[in-house]
Amino acid sequence: MPDSSSRLEVLHDHYKESFSYIRERERERDRLFLILIALFALLALEIQYPINFRGAVGTLTFLGIELNVDALPLPAFLTATWVTVLVLTLRYCQASTNVERQYKYLHTLEDKISAELKDDELYRREGRAYKTEYPLFSWWAWRFYVVVLPTIAIIATAVLIYQEWTRLDYPLLGKIIDLVSASGVLVSFALYRIVPLAAGAVKKLKKRPQASSS
Repeated sequence: MPDSSSRLEVLHDHYKESFSYIRERERERDRLFLILIALFALLALEIQYPINFRGAVGTLTFLGIELNVDALPLPAFLTATWVTVLVLTLRYCQASTNVERQYKYLHTLEDKISAELKDDELYRREGRAYKTEYPLFSWWAWRFYVVVLPTIAIIATAVLIYQEWTRLDYPLLGKIIDLVSASGVLVSFALYRIVPLAAGAVKKLKKRPQASSS
């Protein structure tokens, strides 16, 4: 049976490794988020201003790959953009979910280490101490990332694919592929944020009558 000092050392080392892992996933998530913003802007230009888009962009460098937009058919380029948005959306939602799960685990480690140190306030950098500082801003930032951004992404995706189908005279096969990709983006963001929030709200509503009756 390891003594208290050995347990504390193991927990501390594991905490540092977990914290480093989270920071790496956060950087990946933030990078994917910025790329998605750029891709949505690109989609808007391709769909709303297709003629001007070709002349304005010329050569485009993306993820280290140089593309000559003038030499590519605009419908094919639009389809490639939609597919890229779908792939990066899936990866972004996975990375964000992974970060949130790891933070919950990190808070559990803080509880364990605090118990070993017999100090309930010392080892709380990412847990209790983080939540007590700037509570209003933390509440707004959490709501912005959890509710506002996914809602904007869902609305933007729906509007863009609708405009493509109603305004652009592109080949039907390409538009169907774009519709499937856009639907995948909508489903990914809905499953990532909207459905869990709705499920959480339903659970809270179910608990209220039981609490009041008791």
